[in-house]
Amino acid sequence: MNEHVLVTGGAGFIGTHLCSALLKRGARVTAVDSLTAGRLPALDDLQKHPRFTLIEHDITQPLDWSEPVTGVMHLASPIGPAHVRNHPVRTLQAGSSGTVNALEIARRYRARIVLASSAEVYGEPAVQPQPETYWGNVDPTGPMSGYAEAKRFLEAMAFAYRREYGVNTGIIRPFNVYGPGMLRGDRRVVAAFVEAALADGELTVQGNGVRSLCYIDDFVGALITMLDSDAPGPINLGAASGTSIADLAELVVETAGSGTVTVVPARHAEGTTRCPDITTARTVLGWAPTTSLADGIRATVEAMRATAPPARGATVEFDVPTAWLTLVPGAAKLRCEAATVGDALRWLTETHRVLAPRLLSPEGELVPWTNVFLGDTNVRDIDGLETALSDDVTLTVLPAMAGG
Repeated sequence: MNEHVLVTGGAGFIGTHLCSALLKRGARVTAVDSLTAGRLPALDDLQKHPRFTLIEHDITQPLDWSEPVTGVMHLASPIGPAHVRNHPVRTLQAGSSGTVNALEIARRYRARIVLASSAEVYGEPAVQPQPETYWGNVDPTGPMSGYAEAKRFLEAMAFAYRREYGVNTGIIRPFNVYGPGMLRGDRRVVAAFVEAALADGELTVQGNGVRSLCYIDDFVGALITMLDSDAPGPINLGAASGTSIADLAELVVETAGSGTVTVVPARHAEGTTRCPDITTARTVLGWAPTTSLADGIRATVEAMRATAPPARGATVEFDVPTAWLTLVPGAAKLRCEAATVGDALRWLTETHRVLAPRLLSPEGELVPWTNVFLGDTNVRDIDGLETALSDDVTLTVLPAMAGG
């Protein structure tokens, strides 16, 4: 097969699985990725393959590309609520200029291009389940609007290139995709729950939201089928039956054999129910997911358990404001074992939830009105929450604003 596929975002979770599947069917694969989201172990294995090439490049910038391709898979996009909230401009640039750059390559070589949109285009849906004909209920100015509007632009530009230039475009709308190979520290729901359960921690369920959860192997199969078709889309790709976040948490704890589940009231948008109508995927692509949630979670837990870092013996003691201690009456020394500052703070906020708003945002980031010091150094000036802890240490917490 004389197939050469360019995959933007090819070093990500979905991207590495897709590249591997394309290589298995005999294609030559070039992955384009800025690597800003981190480096997955799967990428090291891919780079050993003779038909795989990695180009470290930000797709928001034009790519000096002169080699013919038969297909383009445009997956590149920032992910995660924290990144989208903190970097809305970059998120919009990925969906706009990044999409145009990928479309230009497909146009130049008359290649089929499949573009990954998102279920976020449906916003807070008033229709259940969501068919592709539903236009959505989206807030264009909210804190997460950068991601949804970037994907809506992606879809509009794909159809513009199809209509004006005749480019063979296809749009897919992924719902929640999970499975082995996710980065540790990924704050999306399945990865976050599995990591917490393996650490025998607390899995916090906010509200009664429902999600469509699609196993990575099923999803990659749909991507390749879409690449081989001429369907313009958009086509929903996800599990037709939704799973409540509470049921997911209980399944993860049962599968891992550790962890506890706590249900708290929902924040804004945490109660969103988003599930796809996959009639189009069934009829146009002949596709539907086949992996049960129980089997998918089992494989994910086993993979994350196998890659869990070795236990660390560092003991962390917290020195917090006296006023905070009155909020946790009867607490002994605030002490835990942790490998990173983030692990220590997550332990503190999960053990004493009243302290959570003073330390970590809902997205798991350090709040701006609190500083944490390791010795005399603010952890923001080191590696932030990823700052490693290898010896017994004290973390000093100082509110940066009065009233903290």
